[in-house]
Amino acid sequence: MTHRVTVTIGRDGSISAETHGVTGSKCLDYIPLLEDMLDAETVTSEFTEDYRRTETTTENTANRQQTQWNS
Repeated sequence: MTHRVTVTIGRDGSISAETHGVTGSKCLDYIPLLEDMLDAETVTSEFTEDYRRTETTTENTANRQQTQWNS
């Protein structure tokens, strides 16, 4: 999947950005890059469904592997 970042600048000058197709905690790598490019500082951040889906998938895989090893 292609990684994309959507940056929105509000009429009041506020800036928001959202990653698309970036899984897990890799999205956090974009924060310092965006802050530098936009000469801005992050005030709040939230994880997207891509982050949560990946974390759940990774956790389920790890649990299955552990169960297989304990058998």
